[in-house]
Amino acid sequence: MYLRRLRLAQFRNHPATDIVLAPGAAFFVGANAQGKSTLLEAVHLSAVGRSFRTQREEEMIALGEAWGRIRSVVQRADREEEIDVTLRRQGGGGGRAAQEIRVNGLALRRGELFGHLRCVAAAPEDAAVVTGPPQGRRRLLDLLLAQISPTYYDGARRYQRVLMQRNRLLRRRLPGGLDPWDEQLAVLGAAITVRRRGVAVRLSEHAAPIYHALSGGREVLQVEYASSLSGEDVAALESHARAALPARRAWELAQGTTTVGPHRDDLRFRIDGRDLRAFGSRGQQLSAMLAVRLAERRILREEGGEEPVLLLDDVLLTLDEQRQAYLLDAVGGAQALFTVTTPGAVSSRHRDAAVFTVEAGRVERVRAHLS
Repeated sequence: MYLRRLRLAQFRNHPATDIVLAPGAAFFVGANAQGKSTLLEAVHLSAVGRSFRTQREEEMIALGEAWGRIRSVVQRADREEEIDVTLRRQGGGGGRAAQEIRVNGLALRRGELFGHLRCVAAAPEDAAVVTGPPQGRRRLLDLLLAQISPTYYDGARRYQRVLMQRNRLLRRRLPGGLDPWDEQLAVLGAAITVRRRGVAVRLSEHAAPIYHALSGGREVLQVEYASSLSGEDVAALESHARAALPARRAWELAQGTTTVGPHRDDLRFRIDGRDLRAFGSRGQQLSAMLAVRLAERRILREEGGEEPVLLLDDVLLTLDEQRQAYLLDAVGGAQALFTVTTPGAVSSRHRDAAVFTVEAGRVERVRAHLS
């Protein structure tokens, strides 16, 4: 799988950009705030319907414009697909924008977008995944699982709707209507927990040797899923939820919120047994997240049979020479889109890579892919 063409219209500071790509590495070179990261953001939006840079979709529409558009042509193993995403400003503020998604001309919901273009994005801001609130770590798992199976996204959405309804009743102090919502939370929550726990084990298995190599063989990374439900399988998890929700009802009515379920879970990172969030350096946190991102890539390849597109936004700047060499070797034959600030950052290991300059939203190819 690789991106053959990317076209942007009125997307951030790109009034009209048209890029042709090929398999392998491509470097986008330019100073800060020129529109390099925007190109990677556009690919990510085409793949999963969300930016990896902002929660405010309206920010992605060019200043003063009513809409922005991304059109991506994806080459799959057996077919070509065109993804078209349009964002339109909405009144009332709030940072939201109406989103229109089409694949091969057919209108789709966001949940139906997953799988047409699989990608993994890494950026210096990934350190905040380790150090920030659990929501960001849960989002990492949910996005990976949605790319593996779009039906997971639908189940997670149903869980959130049930959770909102139950919390509304808790805030209104109406215990009499909770039983039906408890049952739905138990069933949906158990399914989510099993899937998250399983993919967390796979992330740990893949990320551990990658991080070991990044650390020069000095440190060991562990990734663990911390669940509020216990049980070996779905039936046991459902049983635990059915018992725990009524048992905590008085406390939850007092607090006005649900305290049991996958919405309270976390993903923990440890280096040599020590909590990376509390004791890790920024360098360790970034290396751990890079290992996790490369592990995500392996899992998506195992599940889909095709290499996902790697989006590496200013990642090389965060790595020393040894780690840069490891990353560049690890890319292999996959399509990898790098952003760098200077031409000198373009590695000699990728003499066949395409190179583009980016300045004020204008993209110019200075070196094509070499076969």
